[in-house]
Amino acid sequence: MAYDILGESLRLILDGPPDGPVRLSRRRRFAAVAVDVSEDVACTRFVRRGVGCFWDDTHHLARDGGDWRLLGGGGGSTGGPWSTDAFEQARYRLPAGCIRAPGHGATTRDSDRLLPWGARRVSSASLLAGPGVATIVVDGRRELTVPDHGHLVVVWGSRKPPRVVARDIGGRELTDVVLPKGH
Repeated sequence: MAYDILGESLRLILDGPPDGPVRLSRRRRFAAVAVDVSEDVACTRFVRRGVGCFWDDTHHLARDGGDWRLLGGGGGSTGGPWSTDAFEQARYRLPAGCIRAPGHGATTRDSDRLLPWGARRVSSASLLAGPGVATIVVDGRRELTVPDHGHLVVVWGSRKPPRVVARDIGGRELTDVVLPKGH
């Protein structure tokens, strides 16, 4: 099932992720999961229904002038059928206050370069926040609210990956992690 990646990513950047659970059906073949914007780069995350499985897609974007440009992205599929309950309950299999970064990646921002050395990159990490984590603070600058399903993305345009801090509903620091470098 294809969807308008740029159009849906722009909608997600402007409106933020939807409130409520992530639901897929025969009619609703994809759903927005998470978004992060850092200065002039962004990352969006969607799940979509496949044949006998579901796909977890991540897309990188960069702002050139006033317009967002899709740089690329990636994703993976499960070996089993889509289960909304399994997706939403994954965070409850983690210890309380824990953050996991199960996936990461990078795209080259400079499309006119023949060789990747020295090219500017956009990197991201997919996060799963355990129960009790209410917010994620990225490099002490921006705060992401953890949705009920616990799945997030963090994006950065620098070579050094950011430090993320998990906080509970009262703002107390639970744990911190330096994200893996996107490759």
